[in-house]
Amino acid sequence: MTKSDLSTRIAAVSPKASPAEARVLDWLARHRESALHASAARIAAKAGTSDATVIRTARKLGYEGLDALRTALAEDLRRDLTLTERMAGDVARATAGTPLGVATEALRASLDVIERLNAQEIARVARAINMARRVHVFGIGPSGFVAGYMAAQLVRLGIDARALIRTGLQFADDLVGIGNGDVVLALAYDRPYPEVRALFDQAEAESLFSVLVTSAGTRLPDTRARVTLRVPRGRAEGFGMHAGTLALLEGLLIAVSAADPERTASALDALNAARRAISGGSMEL
Repeated sequence: MTKSDLSTRIAAVSPKASPAEARVLDWLARHRESALHASAARIAAKAGTSDATVIRTARKLGYEGLDALRTALAEDLRRDLTLTERMAGDVARATAGTPLGVATEALRASLDVIERLNAQEIARVARAINMARRVHVFGIGPSGFVAGYMAAQLVRLGIDARALIRTGLQFADDLVGIGNGDVVLALAYDRPYPEVRALFDQAEAESLFSVLVTSAGTRLPDTRARVTLRVPRGRAEGFGMHAGTLALLEGLLIAVSAADPERTASALDALNAARRAISGGSMEL
């Protein structure tokens, strides 16, 4: 395996891992600080597997053993600033200039990247969304609110869509609603969270068209998306911002509308009619 950071290796290995190995990978991704000092036996106990599986998983990731894996964990942690450290850096830059300058600089960088995205890929995504039985927009944490916004806007355009925003065992209820003919649109960044892996497991099992919207860094949370769209989320050492992601998603909404303008017009007419029925007057969009 070529030299790469641990998170990238976990994302690459996860789709091919056995269930026991996947539990080890999930535990390592979620508990990197604890894993730094954990023995193979402790990791095995936490992941519900054996010492031998832990060692085998480390080797599958490309490390000679647990010591090499711990070294990679330490390097990953040094590279990943905490949310507090990221915000402190942006606050310091804002103090030196203007607070809005930090945000506008990040948004300009995002828009520059969005303008250079492959137009054929955007059209491909728009066609897939228009043809889908249902579109599942995934996002957890703050990205969940963005996923909810995107799903609501797709519904306004006449497309059956829902947001997948739950985590842990509750996410299983979301997974069982994903089926043949659907499209998965995932907002996910950097780390290979178990929910991301499970989502792409399901998409792969159903042979679904899948899209990953992620950051412009070198790491991917999963490598199996049919289309990957990268957009910066602020400075690499700064606080994660979502304005660029929103701009990209709204561009996708326009592309979806342009791909089937008649359905868009019909859906908006139906929405206006529903609003008039509620308000008793005109509320044209």
